[in-house]
Amino acid sequence: MEPVSLQDFVCALDLASLPRVLRVCSGVYFQGSIYEISGNECCLSTGDLIKVTQVRLQKVVCENPGTGRTIEIPPNFCGHFSPLTGPQSYETLEELLSAATQRSRKLPISFMSTHKITTETRVVPRDQPLLLKDVEEYHRTYRARCVLDTGTQHFTLYLPLSQRGPFWEWEPGAPRPLLQALQDPALSDRLFTCPTLPWQSLLLRPQYEIQAIMHILSSLRTAASSSAPQSQDEDTAAGRHGQRKHVQQGCCPQEGPQAH
Repeated sequence: MEPVSLQDFVCALDLASLPRVLRVCSGVYFQGSIYEISGNECCLSTGDLIKVTQVRLQKVVCENPGTGRTIEIPPNFCGHFSPLTGPQSYETLEELLSAATQRSRKLPISFMSTHKITTETRVVPRDQPLLLKDVEEYHRTYRARCVLDTGTQHFTLYLPLSQRGPFWEWEPGAPRPLLQALQDPALSDRLFTCPTLPWQSLLLRPQYEIQAIMHILSSLRTAASSSAPQSQDEDTAAGRHGQRKHVQQGCCPQEGPQAH
């Protein structure tokens, strides 16, 4: 098994499979990851074994990808999240429509722009969901017939396929609770929308606390950075018993030890 970051391991972890044994491969800890043991400082070393016994979600940092602003939500947050469909944005409506066609997506298609759209009749704010219903020929060019739903009214807008974004496709159906959105590996690093949060598009960055047993016979406690160690499953290795430690697993990727 290839080494992975501790953050990626935790995000894809089936809690029913615990305990799991990891081996540190290589890397460097940052942000308060030096441990104090009986008054002496130390850190994880290559080859150390970590037996993960429990993982707890502490909070989730929501980041606005356009401004970089963040807000924190608790694990029991009641809002629901709809993922943006694609892993990339599209510069024009024509590019978005072409990509959707290649994936055999049929109209209508829901999308949004990260910049405001100005038409003859209305200004569409940035991150406002639109529904592309059809493509029509108009004066020897093609334009998209779109519907804007403000919650109280529906407006029909006509946008040229050359309309510049960037645009993101998104899935308006089947919104997911927070934990489901975090635990789906296919949605890792995907943008989401949530009607109860102030931004129409956001990134979810979970922060976990990991309880583990080390093979050294000393009590460890740390606040390691998000993806500090890179780890690899060692469930077949002979686990050596030690004391429990808690690792604060944050949300911002850092270079870190790798484990086998």
